[in-house]
Amino acid sequence: MNQHSYLVGLIAPGAEFSVSSELHRREAERHRLRYLCRHLNCRRDFGTLLDDCRVFGFSGLSVAASTDHPVEALDGLSRDAARTGTVTTVIYATDGRATGHDTGMDAFTTAFARSLPDAALSRVVQVGATGAGVSTAHALAERGVEHLTLIDTDPSRASALAEAVNRHAVHRPATAHPVEVLDRHLKQADGLVNALPPTEESDRLAQVLGESLRSDLWICDLDHRPGPGSLARTARALGCPVLQGGSLLVHAAARNFQLVTGRQAHTSHMLGDFADLTAEPAAHS
Repeated sequence: MNQHSYLVGLIAPGAEFSVSSELHRREAERHRLRYLCRHLNCRRDFGTLLDDCRVFGFSGLSVAASTDHPVEALDGLSRDAARTGTVTTVIYATDGRATGHDTGMDAFTTAFARSLPDAALSRVVQVGATGAGVSTAHALAERGVEHLTLIDTDPSRASALAEAVNRHAVHRPATAHPVEVLDRHLKQADGLVNALPPTEESDRLAQVLGESLRSDLWICDLDHRPGPGSLARTARALGCPVLQGGSLLVHAAARNFQLVTGRQAHTSHMLGDFADLTAEPAAHS
């Protein structure tokens, strides 16, 4: 008998939880499923949290990419999760085994093909080497980027990510560089990925990025709710092709839904749901 009821835990900041849980709920309604999301405390020991969720009958967990949890606490990893060392989804099997998946690579690849199908991939600059940026860098290498320049406010993080990407990419495309040479690399780039976390130092660097944009540069901004002065909005005003973080969030939620339920999510409907959930209040008046 097919399962029709699911209990899923979401480990994410409050704002992201409210959007993600509603995306899951609306998609479950379209499939006529009962799908209950619960916001979980990410400050607890991850191993204990996994055991508790197993006991209480959770079908799976959705974990924000910015949340750092030890993968050693899991019983197994998918190919992508083993490659990136990042877990964004945990699925419980009928025997209780917890397997970690990284939905970030698949989400980026799918959203990129949908939004930027003709984007040049000779030279790409990615700023930010933590959180979702780890999965994005691996996905870019797998997609065939010839030269991937990684820059972070902490040079050691950029170097570590470049080494990790090159371990899995035959042509070793990734190199790490200091922030000081960002402008030089941007002048030669086909595309720019902004994977900076929201910190004061990162905000200053994002402002520099905005001042260095060109209309022939494609942009991927991982911020799923960009403000008035955001990179995505600046890029759109210049006429740059843009892949916005909201699309990545939707495709990651869709992949998570598929892993939990075994059913294919309707991403076109979910993109409409996201637009509705994040619209300015005036849009609903």
